[in-house]
Amino acid sequence: MKYLFGTIIILLLSFSCVRKDFVYINGRIENGDSVATVWVDDSVYTFLLDENGFFSGKINLVKSAFASFGSNIWDIYLRPGEDLTINMNLLNISGSLNFSGSLGGINNYLKEQEMAVYFDKDFYALDEEVFVDKLKTLIDEKTELLKAKNFDKDFTELEMQRIRYSVGERLLVYPIYKQQYSANYKPGKFFKAFLETFSLNYHQLFVTKAYRKFLLDYAYSQGGNNYSTGPDYTTGLADYVMANFDRQDVRNFLLKETVDRYIWENNGVDGAEYLLEIFRRECTDPTSRKYIEEVVGHFEKLLPGKQAPDFKVFSPQGKGIHLSDFRGSYLYLSVWASWCRPCKKELPYVGSLLKEYKGRNIRFLSVSIDEASEKRQWVSLLEKNHYGGIQAIVGDKNIFSKDYMIISVPRFILIAPDGSIIDSNAPRPSGDIRTLLNKFI
Repeated sequence: MKYLFGTIIILLLSFSCVRKDFVYINGRIENGDSVATVWVDDSVYTFLLDENGFFSGKINLVKSAFASFGSNIWDIYLRPGEDLTINMNLLNISGSLNFSGSLGGINNYLKEQEMAVYFDKDFYALDEEVFVDKLKTLIDEKTELLKAKNFDKDFTELEMQRIRYSVGERLLVYPIYKQQYSANYKPGKFFKAFLETFSLNYHQLFVTKAYRKFLLDYAYSQGGNNYSTGPDYTTGLADYVMANFDRQDVRNFLLKETVDRYIWENNGVDGAEYLLEIFRRECTDPTSRKYIEEVVGHFEKLLPGKQAPDFKVFSPQGKGIHLSDFRGSYLYLSVWASWCRPCKKELPYVGSLLKEYKGRNIRFLSVSIDEASEKRQWVSLLEKNHYGGIQAIVGDKNIFSKDYMIISVPRFILIAPDGSIIDSNAPRPSGDIRTLLNKFI
C-alpha cells in the first residue's frame, strides 16, 4: 500500500509538471476569419474557427508572458498551468470583448486599461515641464491602481513597465501636437531627460502594442525628423533603425511598419525607393516580406500607364456604372464619403471644374465609399446639395476600394481615354488639378 501511494504521488507530480508547460485557450470570434492567432515570445499559434466561430487549443509556455491576440488586436497575459476564454465580435470589439477563466481577471483589467482615455489633445498645449510632470503623475496614478488589484508579483512588475511605455508614447508625439500651438517649439531639457529614462531593450514587452508603438514612434521622432516628408525623411529613418536597434526582430518590425506607413500615407511607392531597398536587404521575417511585397504589388498596378482596374459602382437609382462606360473620354474620379468633412468641402470644386471644362473630352465621376447602411444619408446629401457630375456608390462588397487601394478619403484619380492611369493620386479639385488636366485636354 505504501508503494502504491508513492506511485500515485509521483504520477500526480508528473502530471502537474506537464500541466505547467502550457496554457489552455478557447473562445468564440464572431464575424472573424477562419482562424484565431496568438503571438507569444517568438512563436505564432493558429487555431481554426468552427462554423460558429468557436476555437480551442493550447499554447506551450514555460513562464508567464504577454501575448498578442489577433493581428495585434489586443494584448493578453498568459500564465503556465492556467486557462483563458476569449469572446468577441470583430464588428464591435470594444463593446463585446470579454475574458473569463482563471486568467480572466488580469485580462479584463488589461482591457479596461486599453479603453481608458488619458487626456485629449488640448493637453499638448501645455508647457513642456508641466506636460512631463502630468505624464509622471499619470504613471504614478495608474501604478497605484495596479497595486491595489493585488495581482501576482511577476505580472505586476511587467505591467508597471507596460504602463510606463504606454504613457511614454504620449511624450514622443508631444512635439508634433505642440507645434500646432507653438510653431517654433523644439524638445527641451525636460522632454529629453524624461525620454532617457526609457529603455529600448525591454524585450519582455516586445509583443505588446504599447511597447511596439513606443519603439515605432521613437524611431520616427528621432530618425524621421519628427514625421517630416521627402527623400531625406525616408533615408534618415531607415538609417536610424539600422544604426540604433540591434535585435533582428525589432529591426524587422520597425522596417516593415515604416515601409507600410509610408506607402499608405503617400498612396504609393514614389519616394520610398531607399526605404524599400533597406527593407528588402535587411528584413528577415518571411511574413513581413510577403506582406510588403503584396502591398507594393497592388500599388504598382496603379502606376501611370497601367490599365485602371475595371469597376462596377451604382447610381442613386441602383443602376450599374462601369469604367468601360467612360471609354474614349478622360475621367476625373473623386472618391469620398458622406461622413467625411474634407470630402464635402471638395465636391463644390468638382462642380466648378465641370462648368470650366464643359464641352471638352472629360467626364467627372464621384464615388462614395459609404456602406449600404449609410446609403440613405448619401442620397439625402445629394438631393440637398445637387453636386455636379455623375454620382455613384460602391455597393455592399466594395471591391472598388480594394482594387484602387482606398484607405482614406478624399482621393482623386485621373484616367485616360484608353483606360490607362494618368495619376492614381491626382491633385484635389481645390488644388492644382488644372495644371495636370491642361496637359492632356
